[in-house]
Amino acid sequence: MKSVLSRATSATAAVLLLLASAATAHAEWNKGLEAYKKRDWAAAVKEFEEVTKTNPNYAGGYYMLGVSQRAAGQVSPAIASLRKAVELDGSQSSYKIALGQALLQADQNQAAYDLLKPLSLSAMDASHRSSYALVFGQAATKTNRSDEAVAVLSTQVRADAKNGDLHQALGVAYNANGDDGKAYSSFATAFELDPKNDVSGSNAVRSGILAGRRASADADKARYYTGAAQVAERLAASSPTFDHNLLAGEALLGAKQYAKAQGWLEKAKAQQPSNALVYLYLAQCKTSNNQLQAAIADLQQGLKAGPSAKVRTQIYSQGGYVYDKMKDYDQAAQWYQNAGNDRMVASMREKKGAAQQNLAADQECAEFKRKIDALKLQVSELQKLGDLESAKLLQEQLPTLERDYAERCR
Repeated sequence: MKSVLSRATSATAAVLLLLASAATAHAEWNKGLEAYKKRDWAAAVKEFEEVTKTNPNYAGGYYMLGVSQRAAGQVSPAIASLRKAVELDGSQSSYKIALGQALLQADQNQAAYDLLKPLSLSAMDASHRSSYALVFGQAATKTNRSDEAVAVLSTQVRADAKNGDLHQALGVAYNANGDDGKAYSSFATAFELDPKNDVSGSNAVRSGILAGRRASADADKARYYTGAAQVAERLAASSPTFDHNLLAGEALLGAKQYAKAQGWLEKAKAQQPSNALVYLYLAQCKTSNNQLQAAIADLQQGLKAGPSAKVRTQIYSQGGYVYDKMKDYDQAAQWYQNAGNDRMVASMREKKGAAQQNLAADQECAEFKRKIDALKLQVSELQKLGDLESAKLLQEQLPTLERDYAERCR
């Protein structure tokens, strides 16, 4: 009898212990969720660690532990926890998406791609599709599979058209694919959906400028530059940083709105008065407005600012162009020489030679014209003196001289 009671007591104790364990796990789970909602990542990690200890085969516990660890910046532990969640329950796409995010955060891009590639966008729960498209798009782009990223992201964009993050990610994929025009459109849409997203705005302007620069048709150039300029002005007006002011000036310069471009560039110059690129863009504005001496002054300031090798070359090239417009071919050749452009140096020397020949020809023609005018004056004077015979002899020479002058000098 005693043994039966002992066994019953032991069984009851085991059940009570199991119930207590379940109750404890449930309490820890709720505490973990509350901490997670409050963004108290450290507390969430602590609670979900307890959940996994008391329920070592519960995939959901490892999932919540992993996402909490990732939020807390504990990337390696997060990957381990999320891998465990996937091992315990591989049917949950949300677990794989979260693991993919952690792998990307750890720069394990190929592993993230391999994990996410087998998943079917159309087969998963609709609430997970945008998250999947974002993570897969990033993994595919980072592993040089931007075509695949474009395919998945563009599909989901059609289903979730108001999701600015999707448009931003699609812009990144198009950019990696070398399609500046579509990248501009996607980034611009992302910025339109979220005007506070400076990253989307900046990306839209840069892609629009590149698309305009590479477009072959004038209408396409104007469309891209004008669109980029409109985004840039909104961006700079709402967030007037140096970079945004500079972007606005660059885009407006491309759109040939020189006065407005100069206004934004002056703001950029006030913020960074020793930035060589600002002076280059200002010089380009002034060159287009035929303010040539002012343009040269800006270029000289740009050189004093200690530009990078690329900007230095651009400054000297612009200077060569300005001096060419001023017909100062010696200076133009010198600036092009400093830019390393031997072809334009030779061109300036040819122009100088042609200009000297033209000058000599002009002087010769001016002398020819003076002789004709002097001959006409002599004829007039002889006629006044009554020496009509001499006047006639001189006047007979005029048609031949005037014909020669017309052929050689006009």
